[in-house]
Amino acid sequence: MFVQSNRLVDLLPYFHDKLSDNYDKREIDNLFAWLCYDRFKLNRNEIKSEGVRLSESELLDFRSVVKRLQANEPLQYVLGKTEFYNCEILVNQHVLIPRPETEELVDIILKSIDQRIRILDIGTGSGCIPIALKKAKQHCDLHGLDISHPALELAQKSALLNQVEVLFSQADILVDDLKDLPQFDLIISNPPYVLESDKSDMNKNVLDFEPHLALFVPNDDPLLFYKRIAVIALTKLTANGMLFFEIHERFGKETIRILSDLGYVSCEIIKDMQGKDRMVKAARKS
Repeated sequence: MFVQSNRLVDLLPYFHDKLSDNYDKREIDNLFAWLCYDRFKLNRNEIKSEGVRLSESELLDFRSVVKRLQANEPLQYVLGKTEFYNCEILVNQHVLIPRPETEELVDIILKSIDQRIRILDIGTGSGCIPIALKKAKQHCDLHGLDISHPALELAQKSALLNQVEVLFSQADILVDDLKDLPQFDLIISNPPYVLESDKSDMNKNVLDFEPHLALFVPNDDPLLFYKRIAVIALTKLTANGMLFFEIHERFGKETIRILSDLGYVSCEIIKDMQGKDRMVKAARKS
């Protein structure tokens, strides 16, 4: 199928024809609506207007997007951005696309903040967590840490885009001791936790495009980041400071055991909206 018309309404059948092998009907409709809003700020009803016509360059842009979607590239990477907790976050293949579960984590953390505190996000990636927290709690001090320099550069651009100040710095938490950083009242991390053995079950749009550095851990040591961060937090958290993790649903009890063995108190597993074990919180003993 090749689109002869320059009417926007005629592009939707073209989308369905080209993408039916990759997505179901509802997904294609959502992708088309998302793209139209991004490009033209048109809502779903306005898309159906027969009076909306595209220029030749706009038609070429739509065809280019379709080719990238056919290759299973996530639309967020095609657009170079996504929405996350009332923030516009820039994304590319150096950072993970923020997930709804992480928005739930941000919401839970915000409910625990009632004063000015210093917060550290370890493995910040796109910077979505500290940016969202800073935008909602302007009086707090936010710091984001990551091993990837390209990720940090993008996160800094997102902070500027959202007009918030977040201090980003580079470190390898498996090697560095973070002794130059101050103490924090709250430490957050959504570290890599997907097992290498899970690769065969993953969608191609994740496996082929999102950074493996931020996704995968060895099958024989799936909690290595949690163990390391928990040890670091013993020296970097203030007395009674809080530690929040996003976790693999299969390893909630094991994560709690690690924290308890290190002396953390008030350890708790928190379920996400789907009822899965998704987050863990704990407090450093005073």
